Amino acid sequence: MACTIAKREGVVYEAKIVAEPEAVKKEVENICKEIRKNAKIPGFRPGKAPVSIIKKQYKDLIEENLVRAIVPDELDKNIKASDLSIISEPYIESLKFDENNNNFECVVVFEVKPEIELKSEDYKGIKVEKIVRTISGEDVDKVVESLLNREAKFEEVEKSAGKGDLVELDYIAIIDGEERKGEVTAVLGENQLWPEVDEAIIGKVKGEEGEVTFEASEDAKYGDAAGKEVTLKFKVLAVKERKLPELNEDFLEKFGAKTVEEFKAKIREDLEKAESDRQQEEVEDKIVEQLLEKVEIPVPSSLLKMEIQAQAENQMMRLAQFGVDVKQISPQTVAEMVRPTAEKTVKVKLLLEKVAELEGLEVADEDIEKEVEKLANMAFNGDTVLARQSLEERNLLPMVKQDVLRQKALDKLIEIVDIEEVEFKEEEKKEEEEDK
Repeated sequence: MACTIAKREGVVYEAKIVAEPEAVKKEVENICKEIRKNAKIPGFRPGKAPVSIIKKQYKDLIEENLVRAIVPDELDKNIKASDLSIISEPYIESLKFDENNNNFECVVVFEVKPEIELKSEDYKGIKVEKIVRTISGEDVDKVVESLLNREAKFEEVEKSAGKGDLVELDYIAIIDGEERKGEVTAVLGENQLWPEVDEAIIGKVKGEEGEVTFEASEDAKYGDAAGKEVTLKFKVLAVKERKLPELNEDFLEKFGAKTVEEFKAKIREDLEKAESDRQQEEVEDKIVEQLLEKVEIPVPSSLLKMEIQAQAENQMMRLAQFGVDVKQISPQTVAEMVRPTAEKTVKVKLLLEKVAELEGLEVADEDIEKEVEKLANMAFNGDTVLARQSLEERNLLPMVKQDVLRQKALDKLIEIVDIEEVEFKEEEKKEEEEDK
């Protein structure tokens, strides 16, 4: 048996496998014997048909089994000997099998993990800033207000409509001469109506009518009215005021708290955890960005294809959750949309695996068990047996192991690099709020 491995281009390699006729002959005989046991051929009892007839009638099956008998083991053995790390499913590009002379030759193509020219010195000199924001009482109060608003109810009142009030309207919209009638319910001041309409309703009372004419700008929020003249006549059917629930025992019980102090303490704890996670992610991103600028990382097409598929599926799921009819969206369009992000994700994964290699990091059994426990708590009511079974059935344990290894690499980088803590400034906070 001869196997020659050669590099084609980038991370693409080929293996040419040539088998000796004697070895092929022996394999073919064994395969024919197995096929003959159950072959149903007219004029012959099971297991009695001549090999020549078996070879003729089951040529494709013999060839398929011959490939299975020769290629995987020979390929695996030679890839290990070449010290290559294969990352794609090998495929047979060409196959020549002469059953008369027992000649067998095939070319297998596959991708290997790219070599990344990264040294530990490349990241040991990295410096990043960590923006530290202290959670204030005002932050806690805003969350309390948000939760109260979430539980709020609207009650009809006899007053003029203002921002935050819910209004019910009858309307006639005239867009480029085309008349449209309808009813709408919306909260004023929350971008649920066109801004010109929103402004025209403020100050109106139940039963009052109004009219507004404007030129809609070329903005997606105007839909098919963008760039057209709009006249909207409306009548206020009802004005409803937001009534917040009391911060009492019944309300607190919904959030597992008995007192206002305990309630706010839980909120503060959650906000501080979220802030800590944000800081961690921000530092990780800054470190990775600096490393990506230092090294060139080839992106294997097989890994990119898988990442694009995964991200495209996630994107379609998110769109569906927002009520978008994903059947109307071209999968190719979504794939092209996520391609840049997918390409960067592949680079980051390969980069972190290289860091793990340089730092001698490994994933222990207890690391995997912790991930299984997380999955069990999230999706299997704490049943770790079912969680592990689910991962094994979908062959996801190797992926979990790689994810853990990459996170270890990130954690190691955070230990190594120079991180300077910088206090979050109030001006930056205002800019953030304005951007929102």
